[in-house]
Formats: sequence, C-alpha cells, structure tokens
Amino acid sequence: MRDTITRIIEEVHERYAGTMDGSLADYIPELTLADPTHFGITLVTADGSHYTAGDVDVPFTIQSVSKAFTYGMALDEWGAAAVEQRVGVEPSGEAFNSISLDPGTGRPRNPMINAGAIAVTGMLPDSAEDPRFERILATFSRFAARDLDWDKEVYASESATGFRNRAIANLLRSFDMLDGPTDPVVEDYFRQCSIQVTCTDLAIMASTLAHGGVNPVTGDRVLTLGHVEKVLSVMATCGMYDYSGTWVYEVGLPAKSGVGGGVLGVLPGQFGVALFSPLLDEKFNTVRGVAGFRDLSRAFDLHLLRAPSMSKHAIRRNYRLSDVSSRRGRPDEDLELLAELGQRVLVLELQGDLFAGSLERVIRALATDADDVEVVVLDVRRAGATDGSTVGLLRGLAEDIAAAGQRLVVTDPAGVLPSDTFVDLDVDTARTLDDAMRRCEDALLVGAGRAPAGSVRLELAEFELVRHLSDHEQARLVPRVDERTFAAGEIIIEQGADADALYLLGSGVAEVEFADPLDGSVERIADLYPGVVIGELGLLGQSRRSATVRATTDVVCFELTRPELMRLRSSDHLLYTRIIEHLLVSTAERLRRANREASLLRD
Repeated sequence: MRDTITRIIEEVHERYAGTMDGSLADYIPELTLADPTHFGITLVTADGSHYTAGDVDVPFTIQSVSKAFTYGMALDEWGAAAVEQRVGVEPSGEAFNSISLDPGTGRPRNPMINAGAIAVTGMLPDSAEDPRFERILATFSRFAARDLDWDKEVYASESATGFRNRAIANLLRSFDMLDGPTDPVVEDYFRQCSIQVTCTDLAIMASTLAHGGVNPVTGDRVLTLGHVEKVLSVMATCGMYDYSGTWVYEVGLPAKSGVGGGVLGVLPGQFGVALFSPLLDEKFNTVRGVAGFRDLSRAFDLHLLRAPSMSKHAIRRNYRLSDVSSRRGRPDEDLELLAELGQRVLVLELQGDLFAGSLERVIRALATDADDVEVVVLDVRRAGATDGSTVGLLRGLAEDIAAAGQRLVVTDPAGVLPSDTFVDLDVDTARTLDDAMRRCEDALLVGAGRAPAGSVRLELAEFELVRHLSDHEQARLVPRVDERTFAAGEIIIEQGADADALYLLGSGVAEVEFADPLDGSVERIADLYPGVVIGELGLLGQSRRSATVRATTDVVCFELTRPELMRLRSSDHLLYTRIIEHLLVSTAERLRRANREASLLRD
C-alpha cells in the first residue's frame, strides 16, 4: 500500500520540480557543471525508516553543510568551553564568506560561517599517523552510515580560487585563533567541503542528530548527546547565514545549507530531512530546497517551537481478530471460523500524542503489514494531544486504506480527534473497541453464510454437546433436559448462588456481569449468543457462581440440572462420561484461547 508520507513528499517534489529560478554557484568553477534539473527529497525517521522522492542518489559535494559536523567533532574532541574560546555562537547576520570576527578578540562569530568553520577545522588534531582529513572523512562516513569519498576536481577548483578563505585563515592566525601554518588547515577545509554525499546521505546524517547522536541505521554513537543540542542550537540560529531568522520563522527547524545544493533540517526525536537542488538564490541557499522545506514544515507541522517530544511506542498493541476476539460468547464452531477469517481484520491500539512522528509509525505499520487485510480498526481511546499535522495525515491514511479496497473503523470514545478528521470520507466509527470488534466478527460470519447471531434459534439437537452423541445416546439424554424461557432482564444465573445446572442458550441474547464484592460496582464482562453453554464450570467444580448471567432479550435455554446429571452418572455412566469429556475439552479450548489473548494483550 502506498503510504501517505511518501505521497506528501512526492507532491512537494512535483510542485517544485519544474522551478528553474536561481543559478548555479560560479565562484567555484567546478560547481557550474552541476545539472540544474536535479531535485531530491529524503526524510529519515529517528529509527531509520526512509521516505524519498526524486534524485536522492545523485552525488554532490557537501560544502558548508560540513560545518555542522566538524563543529560537533571539535566539541567531542575538546569540550564546549575550549571550542568557545576560539569560536562564538552568535548569529552574524552576514553572508557565509564574510570576515565576521569579534573586534576585541578576533574570534569568529559562529562556526557556520567560513571564518568559524576554518577555526573549527584547525582545532581538529592532525598528524602523520592520523591525518586530520582522513578523520573527518571517516567521521562523516559514520554519520552517513556508509563509506563516503571526496571529489578531487571540486577540491582542486576550490583550492585554485580560495583566496578569500586563505585571507580569513591568515587573519585568524594573527589573532591566535589558529595554531601553526594556515595552509594545511585551509586545504583540509577545502577537502571537507568536497566530500561527496547524496540527498539520502544528508538525511541519514540529519536523522543521526535527531536521534541524539546515534546513527539510526547502524546504531553507532557518532556524537556525544550533550553536544548534539549545541550543534542544533547553532544550526537553528546561524545555519542559514543571513537567512537564518526568516528560516526559523517560516520553517522552524535547525538547518544547514551548502552551495552544492544540499540543505538538511532536524526535528529532534523525530526526523532528519534533506533536500537537494543545485540552483541557488541570492543568499546562496537552494531555491527548491527552501521552498520544499516550507511546504514540508506545514504538512508535517515540523516547527520546533510547536513540536513536543513523541512517545517511542505510538502503537500500543497490534493484532489480528483471529488472535483476539470480542467479549461476545459464541459457539465453538463460530470461534473456529473466526480463527481463520479474523486474519482479515487488523487492530491497532494507539497511545500517546498523535503528531507526525508518531503517526508515521502507524502509516509504516499499515504499509508493511496490511496488504492481506480487509478491515483496519484504529483505536485512539488512549491517544493524547493532536497538532496541525494530525488531521491531514489521518485523512491521508484513510484515503490510502480506501484506495487499497480496505475499510477503516475508528474508535474514539473520548473525542480525541478533531471533529472534522474524517468528514466526507467512508470511515466507520464505533463507540468502543469491543463494539468495533463485534461488528467485524458479525460481518465476517454473515459473509461466510452464518445467520446474524441475534436471529438464530437452535434446537437442542443442534448443540455440539448433543450433536456429537449417537442417536441412541441423544434419545437417552433429551428427556433429562428441560426447555426454559427467561424474559428480558431476568436472571438466569446469579453470582454467589449454588451452581446447580448448566444452560444451553437456544435463542436470544444474554449478558454476563460481575459485581465487585469490595465496592459493589458492576462490570459487564461479555455478551452471550445462541449456541453457547452457560455455567458448566461451576457445575463441574460444584462451586458457587462467579458471575451473574442476565437475559438481555427474551431468551430460551435448555437446562440440565445437577440432580439429573448425577442420576445419569448412576444409570448411564458411558453417556455421562462422554458429556463430561466434551465439556472439559470445550472448556480447555476456551481457556487456551483466553490465555493466548491475555498474552497478546499484556501491557
């Protein structure tokens, strides 16, 4: 099933794929060779799932996006206090290649402009045994979850034209912001900017930051957790240069762009997103990338100042109706049929806040596990808050389910979802999860040719307890069984009373209720429908009734009392044994089913 996350990304891609505004970066001659039509979008979740559209595997050079990651390396190498002695964290409000130094100390304003990035690169250790650039390349590869390479031609082009960066390095050296010769530092800075990545690489690198410094693909901790927030803070205020204020206002994500056409954004705990398109605006940010990020931020409600943290377990439980049944007592043959047909119904119980990151897990689960189902039951009774993305994503999910020829049933007894969530869509609602499951069971049984449960009238000979007996055995049993009627509301079995009979429900509906002996509260446990046997456990165990069974409608039951059963034991021991064996086998099967359900539903 095509998922709504991918569809939204594809729609954004299609919206801007034809945009040819902007120009290629020409101050590095090699970058003018880029194909201006390239455009890719990748979203990677904090647990490693990918959503893509367009040219996501086209290699390009990382350029200034590298600054965020070398800054993280320096923080891990020296600690925040030492790094801050050489590089500040204040926005400059100027272009990326501005010579923006503190007039008193000569310290660069922040690590996202060239001056600060060169100072950061110079802080990374360099030796013959452990060359600085090889360490940078290896660390970037860990962020990207694959071995990266670098573009020698782009490096040569940058080096040949990098006079301004060399001047910045020498100025930094004059203020003691760089140690030793400046040329090796600048050359390694050119090389780090020439590392080749794809849009998907950048999104994985971003998702590593979203995941607290742990790569969600490899599980490798690449950056110390405490330093991730410092990197993201500087990205939020300085990552888009003199466009950073507008970016935070409109998009609201920590981000970093580069003149190679890449831009990445991070929603902590949820997503890493990257867009790639080499056409740049006057501020040297990718035109399509900025426009696409604006739309994605609106679609997924990504603005950091509005997005709370997300539960790691948005799906509390998921199971098929074949494994967990409703609280409706049914004949064994119906239960056997539902054990097969119930595979067609998938139940998802949700919990926590319904934001883009949590709903992505739901969408993913349905995309990977719902191809063989006919009905999806979405239970949101334990869900929490919603935001601007909730309605759009759930409507998209409902449309995907309908397009796949499936039916969606939603249970929302507390009214968690906005009232317009499913307006004009073919979505069923149910009062409770049990109500939804009962409806699905009824539909499956009717579809299999069974009569609606409430309309069934069974004769004594049609019960499995009697049907498995021979004609002669039935003839000896039937005179011992009485037919009894109970009016709606009348008690058939009373909690606490002696277990003096078993009942075979022939027609009508009854309900089981339990009264708590401590506080007197009464809980409805189950509904009972024609074909079930009532009270056999108490009779076999010679105990008192553990619950009350009350007629919901007018009911007809067949009653076998304890005295008659005892007389049968004395006069026809073989028949008595066959009846007891059947009751024990049937009870054991129900207990196995209940234990299996309890295991699946265990919190």
